[in-house]
Amino acid sequence: MFGTPQAADQFSRFMVGLYDDRDNMPAPGGFCTFFGRPSTGAEIIFSENSEVVDIDIIRGNEKIAAMIPRGLNGRTLSGQKNTQNGNSTNISRAFPLSEEEGDITASQLNKALAGESRYNSSETSFSRMRNLGFKIYAEQMRRQARLFEVLAASSIITGQQPAILDTTNPDLLYDFRRDSGNFITVGTAWSNVASDILGDLDAACFKVRQKGRLNPDMAILSSTDIDSLIKNTSVKDLADNRRFELIDVSTNNPVPPKFMEFVVNGFIPRGRLKTPKGFELWLFTYIDTYENNSGTPTFYLPDNKTVVCSSMARCDAYFGPREIMPIGSAKAQWFREMFGFNLEAAPLPQNLMNAKWSTILPRAVSVDAYPREGDKGIAIRTQAGPIFATTQTDAFVTITTTP
Repeated sequence: MFGTPQAADQFSRFMVGLYDDRDNMPAPGGFCTFFGRPSTGAEIIFSENSEVVDIDIIRGNEKIAAMIPRGLNGRTLSGQKNTQNGNSTNISRAFPLSEEEGDITASQLNKALAGESRYNSSETSFSRMRNLGFKIYAEQMRRQARLFEVLAASSIITGQQPAILDTTNPDLLYDFRRDSGNFITVGTAWSNVASDILGDLDAACFKVRQKGRLNPDMAILSSTDIDSLIKNTSVKDLADNRRFELIDVSTNNPVPPKFMEFVVNGFIPRGRLKTPKGFELWLFTYIDTYENNSGTPTFYLPDNKTVVCSSMARCDAYFGPREIMPIGSAKAQWFREMFGFNLEAAPLPQNLMNAKWSTILPRAVSVDAYPREGDKGIAIRTQAGPIFATTQTDAFVTITTTP
C-alpha cells in the first residue's frame, strides 16, 4: 500500500536562504540629525553616573542702544533698562528611562532555528543561543533607535519631549520653552488650492529670524503638505516669475553639502523655494513611519504639519545612566562567553549603520543579560535615557496646515 520510505534529498526538498523581514526595516534618523551637530556648536553628553540633568538657556534680544539729550541722566529719560548679562533659565529634570527585554528559553536551544538545515546541521545549543541572542539584541536596538527618532521629532515639532509616551501630565514633559508665536495655525487649509501657502511660509520664516535669531534655510513638509504645495494655485501662477523659484533637485541644482546628513538619515529633498519675501528654503519631505503600541503605522512627521527652521540651530542631546547594578568583570566575561561580543562594545545591526546612529547608539544604549529562574532561560535587556533638547528652540516654527 505504501512505497518504501525515501530520505529527503536536495532534489526532493530544497531549502532556500532565510528571508528576515526585519533586515528591510531600518530605523531612520532624520530628526535626530538636528542634535549634537558640531557645526552648530551642539553637544552630545553621556551622563553615566547621574540621573538628573541641568540645562541652562540664556535668552537674547535685538534691542538697540538708547539715545538721550547730552548732560542729562540717561536711565531716567530713556526708560531703557540697565543692560544685564548672565540671566538664564534653568531646566533641571531627571532622565527618562526606556527598557526592552527579550527571553531565550532552554527549550528553544533544542529546536532548529529558522533557516537552519534539518538534516546536516552543525549547530549546537550554544551556537543557537548566540544566534538567538544577537537577533533579540538587534531588534531591541532597532526599537531604541526608532524611539529616539520619535522623541527627537517631538522636540522639533512641539518644543517638548515626553518622559512617558502619550502623556498629558506636564510634570512628565521636558518643555524647552518655545515661544508660543512659533506655532502657526493657518486660516485656510493648505489642501484648498486658493490658500496662501507662500504667505504662511513667509510668516514662519520671519518668526525664525526674529525669535530664533537665525536665517531659515529649510522646511520639512508632511506628505499631505507637499502635495498641497504642488497643487496650489499661487504656486503654479508664480512658478515662472523671477521673484519666485521652485527648482527640482538635479545635477545643476544639487543638495547643498550642509543638508547631506539629513538626506542620508531619511529626509527626501524636493527642491529649493525662494519665497515672495526673499527667504530661500530647501524643501524636504519625510515619509518614514513606525508602529505605535496598537500596531498602526504612524508618521514621524504627522500629516498637516510643516516645520520651518534653520539647519544651524543648536540642539543638544543628553543620555542618562542605565538602571542596573554595577557590572563587574565576572559578569562581563560571562556575557562575552554566552553571546560572543563585549558588553561595552556591542556591534550595531547592519541596517542601523548610518552616520547618526553610529555616533549615538553605542554609548547611549546599554546592553546586559541575566539568567532567569531555575537557570532555564536568559533575559537580554537594553536601556537608554535620552533627552533631545532643542536648545535654540525658537529657531523652529511649526505650521499646522488645517484651521
